[in-house]
Amino acid sequence: MEKTGSSPDDIPRTSPPDDFQLLTAVTKGDAQAFKAIHRRHFMKLMSFAQRVTGDHAAAEEVANDTFLVIWRSSGSFQMRSKVSTWMFGIAYRIAKKKRRQLARRHLDMDIDTCTISDTRDMAASVLQRRDIFRALDRLKPELRAVIELTYFQGYIHSEIAQMLGCPVGTVKTRLLRAKEQLRHLLRENATQPPLRRAA
Repeated sequence: MEKTGSSPDDIPRTSPPDDFQLLTAVTKGDAQAFKAIHRRHFMKLMSFAQRVTGDHAAAEEVANDTFLVIWRSSGSFQMRSKVSTWMFGIAYRIAKKKRRQLARRHLDMDIDTCTISDTRDMAASVLQRRDIFRALDRLKPELRAVIELTYFQGYIHSEIAQMLGCPVGTVKTRLLRAKEQLRHLLRENATQPPLRRAA
């Protein structure tokens, strides 16, 4: 006698909704879709914002403010880029404004949670990770932003240009300047004499 019940393999498997599907649901007021896209991107946006602002608390505010804009303005997305590109663009504009509002207060970055996925052009194989992040923290926000988006988030030049609202050529120029300044700062750090012990 043949079995009439369906096996687990017979049950159609549905893949999780992509960002565009989630954002479309958000435009209709779907709170669950908003929670899903929040879980998917919050930490990435916060990490990016911290690189731009140099301040952990401010970065969390930027990420929260970004999602507030996404909730209120999801209908303004015009499908000219990936949803994540659109979100990073919002985060960048908010982070720049937040940095201008910050005093000259400086907080150390949580470097233990940071990794570099691609460091071909920075010779990071012979440098301490701590020195790299200290050097990054000394770059201007617009230079830190292109390093973050290129090496930490994996975006290509055209996507970064959309996020930052500038030509692709400007992105390439900023990336070159950022890497040149990093090399200089890292060489400078390497030639610093060690601190003398107190007698």
